[in-house]
Amino acid sequence: MFLKFLQGGRPVQFIFLPVLAVLFWMKYFILPQPVPMSFEVSPMPLYQIFSRLLGGQEFLSKTVALVLLVINALLLSRLNMKFILLKSRTYLPSFIFILVVSSYLPLQRLNPAVFASIFMLIAIEAIFGTFKKEGLAYEYFHASFLISTGSLFYARGAYLMIIIWIGLSLLRNIRWREWAFTIIGFLLPYIFLFSWYYMTGQELRPRWQEMIMNFIPDHDFSHFNKYYILFYAFLALLILLASHKMVSNYQGLKIYVRKFYRLNFWIFAVTLIVYFSLYSRSLELVYFSGFAIAYILSYYFFNLRSKLMGEILFGLLLAGYVMLLITS
Repeated sequence: MFLKFLQGGRPVQFIFLPVLAVLFWMKYFILPQPVPMSFEVSPMPLYQIFSRLLGGQEFLSKTVALVLLVINALLLSRLNMKFILLKSRTYLPSFIFILVVSSYLPLQRLNPAVFASIFMLIAIEAIFGTFKKEGLAYEYFHASFLISTGSLFYARGAYLMIIIWIGLSLLRNIRWREWAFTIIGFLLPYIFLFSWYYMTGQELRPRWQEMIMNFIPDHDFSHFNKYYILFYAFLALLILLASHKMVSNYQGLKIYVRKFYRLNFWIFAVTLIVYFSLYSRSLELVYFSGFAIAYILSYYFFNLRSKLMGEILFGLLLAGYVMLLITS
C-alpha cells in the first residue's frame, strides 16, 4: 500500500515528499557526523563560499542541504511530467532518489554534490528537449555551461561532460557547431573565474593547483560496514531486476523514451566507472547515480505485474534504510 501511495502524483504526495526527507535525515539533525569526507580537503570556489557562510552553523547548513535535496527530487519528477517517461504523473522517482542519496548517513550534511546535481538535472532537461529540434540546438551550450558551473561547486562533476556528449550523440545528427558549443560553454565559467582572480590581484597558479587536487584518485572502502554492504547488495539486485525488465520491454517503448533510458544507463555507468576506478572515497557521487537509479526502479515498480511483489520489494528497501538508521 505504501508503494501505491508513493506512485501518485497528487498534491498530497507533493506535501509528503519534504516530510519524508526530514524523517530520513532526522537522526543526523540531532547527532554530530564525525566522518571526514574527501571533498573537505580542497573545496571548489563556489562551494567554499557557502561552506564559509554556514561555517559553525551545523543545523542551518543541514537545513540548506535538505532543502537542496528536495529541490533535486522535484526536478527529477518534473522530467517525467514534461516528457512522460513513466505511465503517469508521479513523484515516485523523487521518493526513490531521496532514499538512495540519503542511504549513506554521514553524507546527510552540506556537500558540494547536492549543488552540482541541481545543475546536472537542469542540463539533462535542456538537452533532452532537443530531440527532433530543427536547426542548431543552443541548449548544448547552456547544458555545458551548467555542468561547468556545477563543477565549481564539485570538481568531479566535470566528468558529467561525458553525459552531455553522449546525449548529443544519441539525440542529434552530427553538427560540428553543436560540439563546439559544448567546449565553449564548459570553458566560460572558468574563464570568468580566473579573470576575477586576475582582476582582484590573486595568484592564479595556487588557485589552479587547489582545483587540480580534486582530481587526484583516492581509494578507500573502509567506510562500508556489513550493514551498508547488505543494503547496497539488495539495491544492486533491484537494479538488475529493473534492468532486465527494461530490456524485455525496450522495443515496445516510444523512441524518445528509449533514448532517455539509454542516456539514463550512461549516467549510471559513467558514475560507477568514475567511482570504482578513481574515487571510491567519494560517496557524494551517489547524487549523480541516484538520478539514474530513481528512474530505472520507478519504471520497474510501475511495470511489475505483481503489485504485491512490488510492495514487498519496496518494503524491504525501506526496511534496509531503517536498519542503517539503527546500526549507524
